[in-house]
Amino acid sequence: MKKTIVVSADRGETRVAVLEAKTVKSPREVAEVYIERRGGRSLVGNIYLGKVDNVLPGMEAAFVDIGLERNGFLRVDEILLPDGQQAPKRGRGQGRRIDELIKPKQEILVQVIKDPIKSKGARLSMNVTIAGRYLVYAPHGTGVGVSRRLADKERERLRRMVSRTYDGPGGLIVRTAAHGAKKTDFVREIAYLHRLNDVLEKRKEGVKAPSLVFQEQDLPVRVLRDVFLSEFDRAIIDDQKQFDRVTAFFERTAPELVELVEQYKGKKPLFEKWEIEKAIQSTLGSRIDLPSGGYLIIDYTEALTVIDVNSGSFVGRGKQARLEDTITAARFDLYARRDDGTLQGAALTLSLKADQSSLPPTRIRFSVTEKPTDQEN
Repeated sequence: MKKTIVVSADRGETRVAVLEAKTVKSPREVAEVYIERRGGRSLVGNIYLGKVDNVLPGMEAAFVDIGLERNGFLRVDEILLPDGQQAPKRGRGQGRRIDELIKPKQEILVQVIKDPIKSKGARLSMNVTIAGRYLVYAPHGTGVGVSRRLADKERERLRRMVSRTYDGPGGLIVRTAAHGAKKTDFVREIAYLHRLNDVLEKRKEGVKAPSLVFQEQDLPVRVLRDVFLSEFDRAIIDDQKQFDRVTAFFERTAPELVELVEQYKGKKPLFEKWEIEKAIQSTLGSRIDLPSGGYLIIDYTEALTVIDVNSGSFVGRGKQARLEDTITAARFDLYARRDDGTLQGAALTLSLKADQSSLPPTRIRFSVTEKPTDQEN
């Protein structure tokens, strides 16, 4: 299955679409869309020199001023001890109180691991990481971890290769994109990540808290860095600045991919040319019609996303029709951002329980199943 990434940017927003074709002859359809509007850019991955505003032992957490409208939230298990180790969670007499680890007005280096939402500030961690294409560098970490999404044989090969290539300082996580990578790829990227860390350290020394000291890459670079794998045949970009940023990133991290990045100069808008606009409009509404005649109503709140499954015009076939026949299993891929700034997926599968036969035919319950991610062992 071949895939294409399409990037369109203007003054108001940047959009990235992933197109895929099930067969060589079938047309490419929209599989994923990422949108980032001016003023709504994600903060995940940004690193700040913050100042502790308040320490709450009763919540085992602290609020940290990082220069945003609302203070960030730092839990005790996201605090690094002076030796670089994470503070253990307290419980049953174990661990130290948070007010023994950090103090009000103390300056600390933190990274955003979850964006602010409504009245809640950003989630923070002192375990700072810097993501590259093949590796994630943890300045305060140790050892080499490998993504669990890779096959066991490939994981072991990559672990041995990186361990022989790198002896610190800091730790490394080998990402899924490293499948098939060579030693020269890792040597080049380790040098690149170390240079970024040197820049981070210099900026930290030259600013006063609260201040931003490192900003995560733009949306197109983040998406291509995280998902541009061997099954992709090209990336098409209609904006000169984004084209230059993407090619510059690949020149430093994966030079063999530069030739797969194309700049679009046609008169027709890129998203219209590939009929992506039409696909986006069809998914913006809260109602989604199903081929069977049923439909979904999707709504979200601060705490959760609600999916209401309705039978609509389809009420089963024949006298022996059952609820199981009325509802067709549906599957949705949801994408979120992991603590290290990369993307992860969760598969949402509608499933019918045997004890639900008394439910009206307009609703069923569903369960959430996690997909494998770039977790290391």
